[in-house]
Amino acid sequence: MNKYLLALVLLFSASPALAGVLKSGDSWNPGTDINWDDMDFKFLGICICPRPPPIFYEEGEIYEYWDPSLFIDTVTVANYSPFTGSGGDAEGSIDDVLGGKNKSSDAISIADESTFFQAHAFIFSMLDGNPCENSDVGGWWTEFDSMWQDDELAVTITPEAALFANKNMQMLCMTDAAYTNLGLSFGWMPWCLGSSGSTYPVSGHVDNDNIVQASNTVAARLIFKLNRLFMLCDPSPICGCEYTPIWRKDHYKMHTARPDLRATYLIGTASKFYDSGLNPPYQGMKGSNDEFLWVVFRKVLCCTCCE
Repeated sequence: MNKYLLALVLLFSASPALAGVLKSGDSWNPGTDINWDDMDFKFLGICICPRPPPIFYEEGEIYEYWDPSLFIDTVTVANYSPFTGSGGDAEGSIDDVLGGKNKSSDAISIADESTFFQAHAFIFSMLDGNPCENSDVGGWWTEFDSMWQDDELAVTITPEAALFANKNMQMLCMTDAAYTNLGLSFGWMPWCLGSSGSTYPVSGHVDNDNIVQASNTVAARLIFKLNRLFMLCDPSPICGCEYTPIWRKDHYKMHTARPDLRATYLIGTASKFYDSGLNPPYQGMKGSNDEFLWVVFRKVLCCTCCE
């Protein structure tokens, strides 16, 4: 894992000479910035998985746990990374143009309230030597993603969004929100994000003036997008992972590590359960205000015979 982590940090923290860094914070610390107790490691028994001839089958042990293997920045300052605690550029630069904005203060009506975040993903498992290895490694930087900036372009990879752009389908998301806040999650409602609203459009624009909830929405949308682009392999099937372009959101949960550490919740949980002190008008405990780092746990249900 260490070599992948080093490569990702060097790749995504490197940028042209900066005219002036706008924000800073503590770089991410894997020892203190992950809620390790939420792995919930369990041994479930013995498994048999089919294999091609001449092997035919393999036996192994079944383990279930939550793997903290995805880390997502959601930022209002373009190219600033809470993961590294550095980045950004001076006012008037291209970074400033790409930066996030909260338009609620200028909104004429509630319908015009919105928030925009850029987002960065770092994909690697922290669990070297664990019973079931996760080979997903990679990253994403939305400043270089034109679909992230434009809702209409985002439809290019999500044509099914038109099916859910109606009152009836969106009203169903109220049910999803209620169950999510009870600690349950409907994996069969992929277009809903609980109290965070709609999965679509898969862009950085969110119709919500609550910056913490909007940040949660953006992080979830990036998880959805990484699944759609086959960059994440869902490790929950017992006999090996499978790609899920239509994601199972109940296979993910997350917590903030910047600007401060909070409890772990399902995607779409109402921010009132964890947002106290997360949006201060000053520097947070571990990083700059308005800039978030989300630690994402993926559900693993695996047979030790099959990676």
